[in-house]
Amino acid sequence: MIFDALVAEGHATRAAERVGLTQPAVSHALNRLRALFGDPLFVRSPRGMVPTPAALDAAPAIRSILEQVEAVLRGGRAFEPEESRRQFVLGLSDYAAFVLLPRLTERIEREAPNISLVIRNTSHGVGLPMLDEGSVELIAGNFPGPPSHMREELLYEEDFVCAGRGDHPALATPLDLDGYLSLRHLQVSTSGNPHGYVDAVLAERGLKRSVAVTVGHFLMAPFLVDSSDLLATEPRRLFGTCASRLPLRFFPPPIDIPPFRVVQAWHARHDADPGHQWLRGVVREVAQQT
Repeated sequence: MIFDALVAEGHATRAAERVGLTQPAVSHALNRLRALFGDPLFVRSPRGMVPTPAALDAAPAIRSILEQVEAVLRGGRAFEPEESRRQFVLGLSDYAAFVLLPRLTERIEREAPNISLVIRNTSHGVGLPMLDEGSVELIAGNFPGPPSHMREELLYEEDFVCAGRGDHPALATPLDLDGYLSLRHLQVSTSGNPHGYVDAVLAERGLKRSVAVTVGHFLMAPFLVDSSDLLATEPRRLFGTCASRLPLRFFPPPIDIPPFRVVQAWHARHDADPGHQWLRGVVREVAQQT
């Protein structure tokens, strides 16, 4: 358990809190593990306790063993969300957290008040590796197709909408493609890349827009659009929660932008876990309400 907690937390104090031990007890246990493996396992760095290659190799197998033991201890008992004190660790993309998390936390508070959620940031490229290493047990967002030892469920397909401030002078009349391309645009990219999905669609047609501002957080987009002449072409649900709060103007993109898939994914070892099944069901229902 201590090894697994150190992999997940990357910090001795947080790992101690996770397993209910003191930090000296965790340090003593780590020394014993180092002797057993013949490897440092974790080295200190400015980012905390970084696992060595040997620790990373061992982590998935150890996590799997621990989950099997937990399943045996739970036995055939049904999962009762209103009584459970379980902690779930979720990996959510910035977009998925913005869209799903408010309703998800509301449901958890209402139906399972003693359950706690730990939310870790993930993205298209790192979500599946996080599942493999066991640092999260469920991810939601847009990810590559999973390998055979993982499961995936489509939550919905997300389309795009254009948004500008309500009194934007260029939006007084319907905007055609030429007008769209003539404006300055806002791009949301968690990696900081000013050329994203929309730009790739435009490039396929030999077109290009002028991206004037690139931000790394979806939360910024509605407020930046409201306070400038920037035009944003972003996932529709991103602006859905802001429609009643900000005087924005919405219209369909002047080109066809294919939707993208928003899924939840998990490791196959969680398939039969009643608590995990309950959580997946809640995420599914919350997603259908967005």
